[in-house]
Amino acid sequence: MQVPLIATYLRWLQKGNPVGEVERYPEIDSNYQSSVKGVYIVGDLTGTPLLKLASESGAKVVRHILADKEFASRKPASGDVRDVLIIGGGPAGVACALECEKRGLDYELLESSGLFSTIENFPKHKLILAKPDGYREESPLSIKDGYKETLLEDLHRQISGKSLRTRMGVRVEAIKRKRLSQDAGDVLTLETNQGPLQALRVVLAIGKTGDARKLGVPGEHQPNVFNRLFDPGEFHGEDILVVGGGDSAVEAAAALAEAGNRVTLSYRKESLDRPKPENLERFEFLREAGLIEPIFQSQPKAIRPGETVLKTADGEKTIKTDEVFVLIGRELPTAFFKRSGLRMAGQKDRSWYVYVVAMISFFSMLYFGKAGVARDLFHDVHSLPGFILAYLTGPFSGAVTGKLSWSLNHYSWYSSLNFYLGWLGSLAFLASGTAALAMMIKRRDKYFGTAWSRIKYGYFIAAAVFFTWVYFHFLLGRTAGWVEEPTYYYSLLYSITILLFGVRRMMVKKTRYIKYQVLSLIIVQVFFLFLLPFHLFEPLIKANFSPDGYVMREIFPSGKWSCFGLVLFWPLDMNDFGTSSFWTWFPFVQTFGILALIVWQWGKGAYCGWICSCGGMAETLGDEYRMQAPHGKTPKKLDNIGQFVLASAVVVTAFGYFTNHMGGHPAWVDTLRGAYKLAIDVFFAGVLGLGVYFFLSGRIWCRYGCPLAALMHIYSRFSKYRIFAEKKKCISCNICTKVCHMGIDVMNYANKGVPMNDVECVRCSACVEACPTEVLSFGKIKAAADSENRTRQEVPAFSKDDWKAGIR
Repeated sequence: MQVPLIATYLRWLQKGNPVGEVERYPEIDSNYQSSVKGVYIVGDLTGTPLLKLASESGAKVVRHILADKEFASRKPASGDVRDVLIIGGGPAGVACALECEKRGLDYELLESSGLFSTIENFPKHKLILAKPDGYREESPLSIKDGYKETLLEDLHRQISGKSLRTRMGVRVEAIKRKRLSQDAGDVLTLETNQGPLQALRVVLAIGKTGDARKLGVPGEHQPNVFNRLFDPGEFHGEDILVVGGGDSAVEAAAALAEAGNRVTLSYRKESLDRPKPENLERFEFLREAGLIEPIFQSQPKAIRPGETVLKTADGEKTIKTDEVFVLIGRELPTAFFKRSGLRMAGQKDRSWYVYVVAMISFFSMLYFGKAGVARDLFHDVHSLPGFILAYLTGPFSGAVTGKLSWSLNHYSWYSSLNFYLGWLGSLAFLASGTAALAMMIKRRDKYFGTAWSRIKYGYFIAAAVFFTWVYFHFLLGRTAGWVEEPTYYYSLLYSITILLFGVRRMMVKKTRYIKYQVLSLIIVQVFFLFLLPFHLFEPLIKANFSPDGYVMREIFPSGKWSCFGLVLFWPLDMNDFGTSSFWTWFPFVQTFGILALIVWQWGKGAYCGWICSCGGMAETLGDEYRMQAPHGKTPKKLDNIGQFVLASAVVVTAFGYFTNHMGGHPAWVDTLRGAYKLAIDVFFAGVLGLGVYFFLSGRIWCRYGCPLAALMHIYSRFSKYRIFAEKKKCISCNICTKVCHMGIDVMNYANKGVPMNDVECVRCSACVEACPTEVLSFGKIKAAADSENRTRQEVPAFSKDDWKAGIR
């Protein structure tokens, strides 16, 4: 009976939260440059499949190339080396060529078939919607609403008389970087069917030119199964199945129905979310007229002559089909990317594993080390060989092991175990950190090529070296119990990191919301969690209040360490709970009173994104790594881990409190507390939470392990806070989902025009700020309570111009 109850509770927490997958595209930076220096990617391959934005990216990339000081100072080695070679003759490639022509660059556009061939392959009379509406175009190639034929006519008219330098019939097999001479430097060589071509810069504008995606079912290769519709008029009076749920599938289904066919649409999800509103209106009109029958939550299981077997939510269903159109997208040309050395976003190579080991081992040294005891391994050591030998063997010498306690009482084993785990972490870090540094130096163009990258990675290296010195000096260089200095220096580095990367975030993302948010996080961390406990506690509090008075006895029973509990609410901080009468009732006021009210009014993110120090690090240091967050069904299911951590925190707190007040410290209770501190506070929150920052985003701890966040998920089910979405402005670019470091499928809400109420949201504003058409905004629903999320409010009551909306 208990398991079904738990399952029901977890489903309730996640009720209505859609799950979205993020397709992986080639890795590019904010200037469109790929992982291969000098190769730029524009158009569909940036992950934004819109003609207008593709054209814009083609023009913008030329401006980025011209802004590159290295490019501006370079001169071609010979007349055979172009400034820019453009691969692909779609809107992005042609816009790039027009901008190159305008800027006086030596360029050439390479195309395998003909200009705008992708549009030529659109279905006959396909409706073209030049989204986003109201977008200020700066590209020399304008995209307008119309039909396939009118758009092609207009595009050819715009380039007529421009004398673009094009070369047709060119198939590019690979891009290689080669050095011509010491003076000439590197050039990019294109291996083509017409021989090698060379340039200083290459712009890749080929779109998704790979094979059509397959269903992987029997009968898929029959002659009546197609992955593209050219002319709907070729079919009349037939039974046709269209598979897919995007714009292409919906448009094809509508066109075939209007041509006089009986059309069935099979889609794997519960409803159509992705198509543009105009396409959905057209589809709904035909469905209501009985010309299209949608079968949701279905997928083809087998395709046979004259019929198709569908797997549906109600079981298998066989329908009559004369023709089948499988329109589920196209694969990326990954083989070409691999030959050219272009790395995909999220792709893992050997260096990735070295960096992961280096990060986790560093934070093992840091967190386990500062939680353990100090032992002098280098007493009377005066030579480098002796130092190395003492470091490797000292932890197992009698002088060290004889002074370590493994008693279960007061969990004495905890500090001893942390000592050894910290030492193992330091050993692993010295090896992996050295290897990681060598790789960074080898790839110095990537890690030290810009002013910001030099500041960032220089800071990382300095912080790693400094804390390694702190570890060896304070934890392996003296014999004592727990020592304070590593915690002090860690808090100092934590504060400097939030300050440095917070300033960077405010400079890069200049909305008022982000400015106020980052300032709040900096103030909380620097003042309340560093200056107050370590520098101001003695002169402001301890010097002015009697040790036996109420303030010191009740509010600060642990001295300066009690300052942390004023900001980090129970069960995030459990150290002071029950140590005084104040710390017995006050955590209930904090967690079940103040926090519940905050979340009800402003959402969980009002604490996670504006106050919490863990969130402060995630929103500053983690800002550049948001897109590393895991998305999909499995990561979403794992969101519930925090509920089990919360349950463990309740058990540990309850047993600890009641046994203390019954006059005893049973060894099993101390062991339980020590195990929780080691597994959750030290390993999950520290070693793992920070160790995977650059690989799985900065919110892994907040998303999966934080017990306070898990409690706020319950509060959030009743919150008035939402992210609103203007459905008609959504262009389904999926950027909002990509930048969500909590793994929320934001686009799914925006497609439907449904206010986003996922309990994981931390109000970081990344999705709101990144949306190219200002679809999203923060706000509160007008309804007093809407746990079922039935409201369809699209804009906040205080308007989208208010800073609280998060846009400006």
